Amino acid sequence: MSAVGPGPASRPGQRRAEITRDLLYEAAAELFVERGYENTTMADIAERARTSRRTAFNHFPNKSDIPMRWVRRMADVAIDASGPPEHEDTTAWVRSYFHLIGEMVQAEPELSGQMLLGWTVAAGPIRYESQLLADLTPTLRNGQARGHIDPAVDAATIARTLSDVLMGAAFRWVRERSAQHSMRELVDAGIDLVLRACKPSEPTR
Repeated sequence: MSAVGPGPASRPGQRRAEITRDLLYEAAAELFVERGYENTTMADIAERARTSRRTAFNHFPNKSDIPMRWVRRMADVAIDASGPPEHEDTTAWVRSYFHLIGEMVQAEPELSGQMLLGWTVAAGPIRYESQLLADLTPTLRNGQARGHIDPAVDAATIARTLSDVLMGAAFRWVRERSAQHSMRELVDAGIDLVLRACKPSEPTR
């Protein structure tokens, strides 16, 4: 694989592809809220986005890819809002990252419920790794090197556990939306518990 980045001629095509993917995602999100995940087809999504079914399938080969895109989009927003993780305490960055995602899930309850339904219908929790591992694992390893996270704990295991906390909180919140705790509170409490368990050990005197 060449290490040279894409040339100027390829960038407009890439940008057009990103715009089309976003249009398809937005169309899917609208339809999931209006009709429900299970009652929406890829043909419906293509029609709403004013593109062809072939184009829709090129960007999302399976309808179950759309909930993955939902998570990835929220994670990207959280990264942009939290700033570079190397500029602050790792645990503070991780708390901010998850807090922001929790806020986004809570802000659109119907969409969140439909995306989670789609994720389970497609057996996503069984078939796919978390979309958040690419963000969290290197950040946690960097935190270990800086003394913020216990180096004896596997960073990938911490990342998966944190991601599982988010998903579990989201399912619980959607199921019990009238319950006492908000999505943000559920996420914050669970993430804090995991991070406390990963604190570096105090040196023995």
